[in-house]
Amino acid sequence: MGKFNLMDLLNAQAERDAPQASGTDEAQRQKPAYEIVALSVHSLAPSEDNFYSMAEIETLKRDIELAGGVKQNLTVTPLEGDKYKILAGHRRRRACLELVQEGKPEYEFIPCGIEPPQPDAEMQAIREELLIITTNSQREKTDWDRVQEAKHLHDVLQRYKKRGGRLPGRMREIIADTLNTSTTQIGRMGAIAKKLIPEFQAEMKEKRLGISAAYELSGLPEEQQRAAYAEHREKGGLSVSDAKQRKSKPKPQDETANTPAQVEWEREAAPSPNREAPRTFEEFQEQQKALRPLEQQKAAEPEPLSEPDTAASALLDTGTPEEIKRALERLENHLLPYCVSMAEADENQESEWALDVKAVLAAMAELQRRVNGV
Repeated sequence: MGKFNLMDLLNAQAERDAPQASGTDEAQRQKPAYEIVALSVHSLAPSEDNFYSMAEIETLKRDIELAGGVKQNLTVTPLEGDKYKILAGHRRRRACLELVQEGKPEYEFIPCGIEPPQPDAEMQAIREELLIITTNSQREKTDWDRVQEAKHLHDVLQRYKKRGGRLPGRMREIIADTLNTSTTQIGRMGAIAKKLIPEFQAEMKEKRLGISAAYELSGLPEEQQRAAYAEHREKGGLSVSDAKQRKSKPKPQDETANTPAQVEWEREAAPSPNREAPRTFEEFQEQQKALRPLEQQKAAEPEPLSEPDTAASALLDTGTPEEIKRALERLENHLLPYCVSMAEADENQESEWALDVKAVLAAMAELQRRVNGV
C-alpha cells in the first residue's frame, strides 16, 4: 500500500461534510485557513489527549536558548477566553514556560500555527487526536510512547469508521504505514496494550522494561505475569530471554498427573526435524479451542469446508504425503500463529484477520484429512 496522509483523508472528509457555499461565503471559505502567530506561553493549554512523555526538558531548554528561541512553530486550536489548546509542541511550551519562570521573559512568546475548528464536534475531536499523532511523528519516542501511539491511532480510526468514514485499506496496514513500522510490530504493540498487566506497563513507561520483553510477557496468563513481576522487582529487571523462558514453561497443574491435554501437548512438543520450536501449553490450548468448531462441523458434514485454490489443489492432487505434511506444519507453525496474533490485537471479531484465521484453519483441516486418508 502506498504512502498516504491521514490529514488529507480528514480534510477530504470535512469538505464532503461541509455545506455548499456560494457568493461571499465561497470567497471567505477560500481564504487561507492556517496562520502562524506569536502566542504567550500563558495562553497555551496542554491537550488532555496528549499521551507522549515529557522527558529531557532540561536538554530542550538548553537547545532553545542556544537557538535564540523556538524555531519550529507549535500547532494549536482556539479555546474560549483567548486561550489555545496545544496539539503539537507540549515539550517546547513546557521548556519555554520554565525559562520564563526562571526570569527569562524573552522566551514568553512562541510561534504557533492556529488550526481552525471544524463545525462537526466529533470530527473536530478526531482531527485533534490525529494531529497530535501525525505532528509528533518525527520526535524521539520511548517504547511506551510507541505502544500508546499505536493504541490511540487504532482507537481514533475506529471512531472515524463508526462515524461513517472510509479507510483506504486494512486498518493495521494504515497504522503501520502512518507510524513507519511493520504490521507485525503493530500486532505486537496491540498485544502489549491489551494484555500486559498494569504493573509491567508502568515499568515500560519508566523505561525499566523493553518492548521485546514486554511482548513476551503479554503472552502469559495474568497470574504468571504477576509472578514474573515479583521476580522483576527482586532482580531489578527481566531480559527478553527471561521472559521467553517463562513463556515456554507449561502452566503448573494442581494434580500430580498430567491432564490428557498436557499429554497431547507434550507429544506434539517433542523435538522434530520438521518443527522449529515447540508451542507453549497455553498456545496449544487456544489452537485446540479454535479447531473444535471445525471438528464438529466436519463430523456433521464430511464434505470439504470450501473449494481449495489452484495452488492447494495442485498440492492435494499431486503432492506426496510427506509434502502435504510439511505444508501442514508450515501452516501450523508459521502462518496460523501470525494470523492469530494479528487477530487478537484487533478488537473487531469479524475483522479480515479473524477471517484469515478461519481460512487457515479450513486449509489445515483439508490437508489433515488428506494425511489421514479421509
